[in-house]
Amino acid sequence: MIGQAPGTLIYTGKRHSDQVELELFTYDEHELKQYSATNWQEIEDHLEKDRVNWINFAGLSNVELITQLGEHFHLDKMLLEDVLMVDQRPKSEDLGEHIFFTIKMFHDRTQNGIEYEHVSFVLGENYVISFQEIPEDIFGLLRDRLINSYGKIRTKKADYLFYRFIDIIVDNYFLVLDSLAEKLEELEDEVMGRPNALTLQKLQKVRKETIYLRRSIYPLRESINFLLKSESKLLSEESTQYLNDVYDHTIQVIESLETYRDLHSSVMDLYMNTASNKMNEIMKVLTIMSTIFIPITFIAGIYGMNFENMPELGFEWGYPAVWLLMGLVVLGMLAFFRYKKWL
Repeated sequence: MIGQAPGTLIYTGKRHSDQVELELFTYDEHELKQYSATNWQEIEDHLEKDRVNWINFAGLSNVELITQLGEHFHLDKMLLEDVLMVDQRPKSEDLGEHIFFTIKMFHDRTQNGIEYEHVSFVLGENYVISFQEIPEDIFGLLRDRLINSYGKIRTKKADYLFYRFIDIIVDNYFLVLDSLAEKLEELEDEVMGRPNALTLQKLQKVRKETIYLRRSIYPLRESINFLLKSESKLLSEESTQYLNDVYDHTIQVIESLETYRDLHSSVMDLYMNTASNKMNEIMKVLTIMSTIFIPITFIAGIYGMNFENMPELGFEWGYPAVWLLMGLVVLGMLAFFRYKKWL
């Protein structure tokens, strides 16, 4: 924070809540125990050193509780500051006794668009701590696999659980990008049909979402690469191989995001061209109408002067003759425009 000393713990997000949810999953291959609480003491009493412990902390606005958790696991103040700073870009740090990793988790809201959540993980020797802004997350399937002992997750150590969190979030990016692609396809059809001011607002909203996705995902490649090159004893060779697969998925996400960014630019250009063509059609109609009325106005102006010596004023059929003349002029100009294919 600006003006604050390094390590000052201040939550910078907007999701303030008096209620904090704490979850603890402590497990091994044979047994799993699950606990829920609203204060740290209840969770602390159930930690088991000879098992894998997953502590899920939902509600970053309670700085005091985060401080208590940090003191128990000897987490540095600078690390906790990154946990609370929601605008922190994705990063990873090897701090010896634990590895810190922060990432953006996206929630696709059909009506409200894409919402992001700042999520951080701390990997220790036999524990993983996850920090979330809100209780809602995308780890439901992972919880089910833990509880029902599906697959090999319960036979692995904490580093495998740490990898699974990152893998789930990155895989969820593909779903978010699919939603973004659907929006762009709908907007493209709308632009090809009858675009309006609301269409431009939708395009601008998608543009902002694309920019934020790009800003949040691009640094992730560097963060995962840091883990791959890390020689930390907390990451096994097997988990490093799994993380290498996540790195490949990250590259695919970035490439897809670039494709959708170019597609958005194309749709925006199409909208501008469509709006320009529409304006040109309007100007064309107005120009033709003005061109038709100019000679008529000229004729009406001449015979509206009413000079005494104008010979046509005494002509018995002068009035209908003038109407006939103006009609012929209009028909002649319309025929000329048709010949030139301006109509």
